[in-house]
Amino acid sequence: MKKGLILGRFQPFHLGHLALIKKIISDKLKPLICIGSSQKERSKENPFTKIERKKMIEAALESLDCNYEIYEIPDINNYDLYVSHLKNLVPSFDIVYSGNSLVNRLFTEAGHNVTVPDMVNREIWKGSSIRQAILKGDDWKMDVPPSVADIITDIDLGKLA
Repeated sequence: MKKGLILGRFQPFHLGHLALIKKIISDKLKPLICIGSSQKERSKENPFTKIERKKMIEAALESLDCNYEIYEIPDINNYDLYVSHLKNLVPSFDIVYSGNSLVNRLFTEAGHNVTVPDMVNREIWKGSSIRQAILKGDDWKMDVPPSVADIITDIDLGKLA
């Protein structure tokens, strides 16, 4: 089966991410989900650990009954080497799905097939907006899968607010 790669920080995993994974599945590809910045400690910018993010993804995909793989990708802070760094950690893939211009450029320059998906509700389903709403105590649960909202609710982020 061909494989579609999605790379994100998933801070948190939201409905936009879920829509993209559903697109990969509908294209008859196996999702390879790469958790970027996996080495980051908890902060306002990165409030969820790699273990929490993986748990969110697994919970959200449970109802899809699909075959997928998750990989942790630590930052190396070197764009010239990033694609080869990722390829050392992930099996071969056929298409990269990303709406991120930097990711698209890096993988295109490295000779990979890149698909820019339609971004659904991009202004609403944006990690930075959701993180801000969580920390302020505003409404955010409608922007993530219910299983992810349950996981986030159980995480103490009080020190970050």
